[in-house]
Amino acid sequence: MLNRQKTILELLKVAGRPVLRTELTKWSFLLRHEYPSNGGSAFYDFVPYKLGPFSFSLYQEAGKLENEGYIVQFGETSWGLSNNDSIDSPDVSVQRDVSRIINRFSNWNTDKLLDYVYESYPEYTVNSQRKKLAERATAEPAVYTAGYEGQSVDAFLNLLVARGVRRLIDVRHNPIARRYGFHRSTLKRLTANLEIDYVHVPELGIKSNLRQNLDTMDDRTKLFDQYEATTLAMNAEAIDRVASLIRETPSVLVCMEADAICCHRSRVAERIAQRTSLPIENL
Repeated sequence: MLNRQKTILELLKVAGRPVLRTELTKWSFLLRHEYPSNGGSAFYDFVPYKLGPFSFSLYQEAGKLENEGYIVQFGETSWGLSNNDSIDSPDVSVQRDVSRIINRFSNWNTDKLLDYVYESYPEYTVNSQRKKLAERATAEPAVYTAGYEGQSVDAFLNLLVARGVRRLIDVRHNPIARRYGFHRSTLKRLTANLEIDYVHVPELGIKSNLRQNLDTMDDRTKLFDQYEATTLAMNAEAIDRVASLIRETPSVLVCMEADAICCHRSRVAERIAQRTSLPIENL
């Protein structure tokens, strides 16, 4: 079991009652942002959503914990701890902070809890259906690129929202991923929830069989040079389409690699910049 999942179970255990999903989400957010342990290693990240900060990953993993018998659903809106004796506790520092969270917030009603979170973190209210205490950013015209390597989907999408991106252009040839949230169908669904348009342009990707044995930067440079001379040269129509999409609304070219220079999206961005006269900015 992952450490962050142990922390979720600890919150339910110490609460000693069925916990509203909204409560659990906000407690987890505050644990991450206001307490020394930050919820433990690799704890959840959050995005601005309908009721302020939200974690798609937390909900996905809580569903798994429910399926595995660690969590019990109460009604349609609450979770509680099952009578499972095999649950491991998180680190002592996390246990201490969980106790502080419960002691401080467990008796607050939902409105009081939401008011506190909203007023303390207005940047997470930009998509709120309850009230907005900040306006969502809109990026300046540019050719933006981003890689999700090493990030949770919540951290990645939060970056896009914070930077004012309104469209994600996926330039992977075959957009599958082991990490939750980055498979094409899931990413398309999550971006839609945040009012970010998703467009897949497989013509501008590199087939996986060509991406093997890239051990050095020279290996990558040779591959990208070949890619530029073949794939990009033969797909002017796709490049023009992407250029049009980028002119239309703030958009980001997305692939896996964190460093743009290690990814073919850098070459795509150069072609788009030539057509649009826009600067390139790697997020």
